[in-house]
Amino acid sequence: MFRAQSLLRDRFALPILVGLLGVALLPTTAEAQFGKNKIQYRDFDWQIYHSPHFDVYFYEAERHLLQKVVSFAESAYDQLSRRFDYQIEEATPLIFYKTHSEFEQNNIILGLIPEQVGAFATNVRYRMVLPVDLPDAELHQLVLHELTHIFQYHILFGGKTGAGFINPAPTWLIEGMASYYAQDESTSDKMFLRDAVVNDLVPPITEARGGGFFAYRFGHAVFDFLEERWGPEGVLDFLYEYRASLGNQVDRALERAFRVEPEEFNTDFRRWLRERYLPQLVATGEPSYFGRRFYERESPRNQQFFSPVVSPAGDLVAALGTERGELDVILLDSRERKPLRNLTKGWSTETQYLTAQFVTARRRMGRDLSFSPDGNRIAVFGKREAGRSLVLVDVIDGGVERVIDLEVQQPLAPTFSADGTKVAFSGSLEGQFDIFSLDLETEEVERLTDTPRFDGGPHYSRDGRWLFFSSEVGTFANLFRRNLETGEIEQLTRGEQNDRDPYLSQDGDRLFFTSDRDGFDNVYSIDFEEGIRRQHTNAVTGCFMPTLLQRLDGSEGLIYSGFWKGRFDIYRGDVESVGDDVEIADDLSEAETVPMDRLERFEPDIQVAINEENEEDYGGFKLFLDDADAAVGVTSDQLVVSRSFLRFSDQLGDRRLFISLQSVESFSDFDILYIDLSDRLQWGGQVFDDRTFFIGFDRSTGTLRRGRAAFRQTGVRGFLTYPLDFYHRVEGSLAYIFREYDFQSFIRDPQTGEFIPLISPREDDYPQVSLAFVGDTTRFAPWGPVSGRRYRIEGSYAPDFDESGTLTSTASLDFRQYYSLTRRIQMAFRVFGGGAWGNVPNIFYFGGLDTVRGFDFRELRGDRAFFSNLELRFPLIEDLRFPFFRFPGIRGRIFVDVGGSWFDYAGQEFDFWDSENDRLEDAVSAYGWGVTVGMGGFDIHFDFAKRWNFEETLDDGFETTFWVGSRF
Repeated sequence: MFRAQSLLRDRFALPILVGLLGVALLPTTAEAQFGKNKIQYRDFDWQIYHSPHFDVYFYEAERHLLQKVVSFAESAYDQLSRRFDYQIEEATPLIFYKTHSEFEQNNIILGLIPEQVGAFATNVRYRMVLPVDLPDAELHQLVLHELTHIFQYHILFGGKTGAGFINPAPTWLIEGMASYYAQDESTSDKMFLRDAVVNDLVPPITEARGGGFFAYRFGHAVFDFLEERWGPEGVLDFLYEYRASLGNQVDRALERAFRVEPEEFNTDFRRWLRERYLPQLVATGEPSYFGRRFYERESPRNQQFFSPVVSPAGDLVAALGTERGELDVILLDSRERKPLRNLTKGWSTETQYLTAQFVTARRRMGRDLSFSPDGNRIAVFGKREAGRSLVLVDVIDGGVERVIDLEVQQPLAPTFSADGTKVAFSGSLEGQFDIFSLDLETEEVERLTDTPRFDGGPHYSRDGRWLFFSSEVGTFANLFRRNLETGEIEQLTRGEQNDRDPYLSQDGDRLFFTSDRDGFDNVYSIDFEEGIRRQHTNAVTGCFMPTLLQRLDGSEGLIYSGFWKGRFDIYRGDVESVGDDVEIADDLSEAETVPMDRLERFEPDIQVAINEENEEDYGGFKLFLDDADAAVGVTSDQLVVSRSFLRFSDQLGDRRLFISLQSVESFSDFDILYIDLSDRLQWGGQVFDDRTFFIGFDRSTGTLRRGRAAFRQTGVRGFLTYPLDFYHRVEGSLAYIFREYDFQSFIRDPQTGEFIPLISPREDDYPQVSLAFVGDTTRFAPWGPVSGRRYRIEGSYAPDFDESGTLTSTASLDFRQYYSLTRRIQMAFRVFGGGAWGNVPNIFYFGGLDTVRGFDFRELRGDRAFFSNLELRFPLIEDLRFPFFRFPGIRGRIFVDVGGSWFDYAGQEFDFWDSENDRLEDAVSAYGWGVTVGMGGFDIHFDFAKRWNFEETLDDGFETTFWVGSRF
C-alpha cells in the first residue's frame, strides 16, 4: 500500500538495542540468531557517477538507465531547490536498483524489506535508495518524494544526524510534505482520504501521531490546505517555525507561522475537507448505491474481500480476502453469496505471502486472480525467495497445486489464455516493463509487448484473438489491444485519464474497465458495435476491477471491488449505466493500428548527457558511524545491567562493524564484530571478552555456599553463514578461546555416596569448531509470533591438547512452535535441550526471566540441561491512551514451565518423575501468569510464577519478575 517510506529515524535501532540488552540476560546468545534470511541473490558490481548534485550508485546491468535516472534527479533538484529556496552544498548519494526485488536486497536497511516500502531516504549520510521499475512519470514523482526528505533533513536538522533522533517529526508532517511537493497522489491514494472525510474519520492535526499509509494522505491534505489558505510561502513559514519551536511542537509552529490557535486550525481544516468532499458524496454516492454487498452477512471489521474473478460456469466467485488476518484466496458461492472455502488456508512455506494490489503491492493495473477456462485452477502471484512466482491454486481440493519461478521480475495481474495453456502477466525484464506469456507446459516465457512504456493489466478475449492491456501514454494510462495473430496493437481509449483493468464480456461486444476520468475510480464499459462508452458506478471513494457474472436467466451481473469505511468489499449490481446520459466514445468500429514508439512519453525538465569521465569504481571499505546508543536497567534481583552500542557501515551497508560494551553487575565484556553481507555467502570475524556468571555451589569450607560463579571467555572467531533458502541456513565458525572460570566440580563422599559440590578455578585455551542448522518459518503480528516454527540445531567441538581426547563438545536443540487459535489469541511452545561432553565440558545455565520462571537468574546449571514452556497468549487492552503517551497494546499470558539440569560428567543421576508419588522428582516446574506492555518500540514484561511439582505448590505466594526484551 505504501508508495514510499522514509527512514527519518532508524526505526529499528532502539528495539535492536533493547533486544541485545535482553539477550544478555537469556540462557544462550543463539536466541539472537533466529530469523529468516535476507539473501543476496545477485552480485552487484557498483559504480559511482558524479552529476552536479548527486553521487549516483549503479551497477552494470542498469547502465542503460543511468541517463534517465540522472536526468530525473537533476530535474527534481532544480524544482525543489527553487521551491524551498535552499541549496544543498554536498552531493546527495542516490542508490538505485533496476527492480524492486533487487532493491529489497539492499543492506542499508538490515531487516527484511516488504514490497509496500517503495523507496526510502536516511538521515544518516542523507542517502536516497529506490528502485526504478516504474512508469516514467511515477518514477519522477518518487525521486521528488525522496529528495524532499533530503531537503527536510538539511533544513530541519541542520546536517546533524542526532537531531532527527532527539526530536523526530510526526510521520504526517514528514511524509505528507514529501507527497505534497512530489504531487504523487494517485486516484487510488486519494480514495483513502475521501473515505475518511465522508465517514468523519479524520483526526485533529495535533493528535495525528500515528504512522501507516493514512499518515501520507492526511499530511498531504494538510499541506494542500496550507497552500490554499496562506500560499506556497505559508508552507515554508510553517516548516521553518516548526524547526525553530522548542521540542519541534506542531501547535507552537502553527501559532507562530499563522497566528492561529490549534483548535481554530483543526476546525478550519475539518471544514475545508468537508466542503471539498461531502458535496462530491451527495453528487455521487458510496459503492453500495450501485450494487449490493456480495457477502450480505456482517463480517468482522478486519475481514476484507477484493479483486474478484468469476468462474467460467458462473457458479463461483474467487477473491482475495483477509479471513484470519492473513491474505488468502477465498472461494464464494455466486448464488448463495457466501464464502465456501479458504483455498490457501493454513501455514505454508510455498510462498511468503500472496501478491495483492492495495495490500502487499502498490495499485497498478489489472486483477490479482484469474480462473482457468475449465474452472479447476486459479492463478495468483506470491512473494517467494528472490521475487514473485506464479502460484496455481487447486479449486477442487484446495491448496497450492504448483509454483513456477520466473526470471521476469515483479510479475503482476495473471490471466489465463482461452485454451488454458498459457498465463499472460505484466513484469519487468532488462529494465523494461512489458506483457509476457508463460507456457504452462514448457515454462517458456514469451514477450508480447516490447516498448519502453509501462504496460500492465493484460486480459485475454475468450475467442483467443485479442489481448487487452493498459499502457503508459504521457502521464496517464490508456487501453490497448494486441492482435495475437498479427501482433498489431490498437489504441482503444485516449485522453488525460487512467483506464485499466480491462475485462471483455462473454459475447465479446463490450469491454468493461476501471477509469478515473471523473476524478474517482469507477466502472465503465465500451460497446464496440455502437462505439459508445457507458458509466456503471459513480462512487466518491472508488469502484474497480470489474468482472461479469452470467446469471441463470441469461442476464449479466456486474461484480466489482469497492472501498468504504476503511475496508475493501465485493459488490454485485446490474449491467446498467448510471443516469440517462451516454457519452460518445472514440469511433472504435474501425480501430486504427498505433505505432507505440510514436505515442507521447513523459520527459523531465532537464536532460543530462552522461560523461564517462565522471564515473569511478565503488571501493566500499570506508566505514562511518551509522548508529550509537546506550541503555541501562535493573533486574528484579537488583542486578545492574548496561550496554553501549556502536554500529559502523559503508555507504551501501554491505560491510558492517558492530562494537558492543556490556556489563552485568561487576562483570563487564566487549564484543567487536565485522561482517560482510555483499554476497550470498556471508562471512565475518569477531573479537570478544565475555564475562558473566551462573549460580554455583561450594562446600569446601564444610558448609554449603551458594553464590555467583564467574565464567569468562576471551577469543577470536571467524564465521560463515550460507542461506539455503528464505527459511533455512547453515552457520559455521572456527574460533580460538581462552577460558577462565569457576568450574563446578563434584567429589563423591566414599562413606555416604553423596556428591559434594566444589568450585575449582580453572584456566585453559583451545580451538573450537562449530556448526549450526537454523530454520525459521514464523509469521508475526505487531505483538509477536503467531504461527509457524523456528529451531536451531547446533554442535561444537574443542580438542584437549594437554590430555588426550576432547576438552569440550556440545550439542543443543532450541525448538519453538506457534499456533494461532484466533486472530489475536495464540499458543506458544518451546523446548530446549543440550548436552556437553569432554574432559572439562562447558556448562549450560538458565533459570528466571523467560526460561523457567519462579527460579533465580541462572540458578539451574549442568552439563545436561533441558527446559520447556507452554504459554497461552491473549489481548487484555488493545490500545491504552493518555494525553502525552500511549501503550499500543497490553497482552496477558498463562504459562507452565518445566526444566531440569545435572552434571553427568561427575556421575550425578537425574530422575524426571517420581512414579510412586506421581510428581516430579529431580525436574522442576512453575506455573503462573504474566503481562506484557508495549512502550516506545520495546516490550516490558511482568511475570508472576509459583513453583510446583505437579502435585502441590512449593511457594506461599507468586514470585514477581520484571524485565525488558523479546519473548521466545
